[in-house]
Amino acid sequence: MVKAWCDALVHVFYPSLCFGCNNELIQGDQFLCLQCQTELGRTQFEGIRNNPVEKLFWGRADIQFAASTYYYIDKTPLQQIIHQIKYREEKELGIHMGELMGIYGSSLFNAFKTDLCIPMPLHPKKEYKRGYNQATLLCEGMYKQTGIPYNEKALVRNENTRTQTKKTRIERWENVASVFDVNEPLIIKDRHVVLVDDVITTGASTEACVHTLMQHGAKTVGVYSLAFTL
Repeated sequence: MVKAWCDALVHVFYPSLCFGCNNELIQGDQFLCLQCQTELGRTQFEGIRNNPVEKLFWGRADIQFAASTYYYIDKTPLQQIIHQIKYREEKELGIHMGELMGIYGSSLFNAFKTDLCIPMPLHPKKEYKRGYNQATLLCEGMYKQTGIPYNEKALVRNENTRTQTKKTRIERWENVASVFDVNEPLIIKDRHVVLVDDVITTGASTEACVHTLMQHGAKTVGVYSLAFTL
């Protein structure tokens, strides 16, 4: 009783705000208001073979499947959410979004016998500066829902590539083709791996990671992201 009263008092003076629109959350909402939840833009690609994310990798990478939970569209709640996760240290929000990925992707993971998730790696300098890898937060949330373990050390980025902004698809590929490596081959050998990222745009970095994982013994590789850029 006392705890409930204290929580209510704290809410009065320090109201929780929606990460999508910055409006005050009503009691019972967590991270996002109901309006923003309805505007997230679900793709439902988890249940659709040959979806746009999979087609992105046709002829480019040997993937078991590819899907994204939401569409990434500018000036939407999801854009604000991803910004908060990446640049405002909202780690709990990242884990929460990973939990949603786990809920929506669980049947897909079961169908392809996924037994390991690997976050898209950041360059060590960038991760040190940020303090964390946002893809690892997503993996943590997915683990809480699915029980599928993740390893953030197995795949590493050796070089801090130049920004991908304004590059052509070929330039993006050349920029990342040789920058990834497997740090612990035994961890991925003969495993059904899912590569997890926050946003897939051209897929150049993802493609390079898939090739690296397959070359170092992964049995299959799937791709799953929080969002897919239209």
